[in-house]
Amino acid sequence: MIHADKPMSFTERFEDRERGIMIGKGTKIEPGAVIYDGCVIGEGCIIGTSAVLKQGTKLGDHSVFGTLSATEGGTKIGSWTTIFSQCHLTADMEVGDRVFVGPLFYCANTPQVSRGRFGYPNSTHDTRMTPAIRDGARLGAHVGLAPGVVVGENAMIDMGCLVTKDVPAGARVRAGSEITGRVIGAAD
Repeated sequence: MIHADKPMSFTERFEDRERGIMIGKGTKIEPGAVIYDGCVIGEGCIIGTSAVLKQGTKLGDHSVFGTLSATEGGTKIGSWTTIFSQCHLTADMEVGDRVFVGPLFYCANTPQVSRGRFGYPNSTHDTRMTPAIRDGARLGAHVGLAPGVVVGENAMIDMGCLVTKDVPAGARVRAGSEITGRVIGAAD
């Protein structure tokens, strides 16, 4: 595991064979970022302050993984992709190339809600339904994906949407009305 206590910049490819960590040339890692064993980060990437890349995460070339964002491991993120600040990517999720994910994105990979004080006694047998975001998709701020949802190529999802069904390639998803809540009196 790498824990950046100060900014790190790699002028050459870095490889830690014992831990299975590879970091490409030109990549910058901000303070507080944590990179677990088995992670592979491409060339020219930026890993934001206090970001967490859990075991087995792969990040393509020239991608950004934002401040306070986290993967749950086994996640694959393509090249030229931006995962903005404070995003959560669930385990084994796939995000394509040239994707933009706005701040506060969240998703899940299991439809079951945990039981008991500490959840299921053996969570390794829960049904997993991993969401995916295909090449060129754009997701606005505060978008959520339900388990198993696939966002098609070049699809666009406006801010504030909870997406519960697959989004076809090239489609646009909008949240309810343009004004949320009710207007109380008019401005003079």
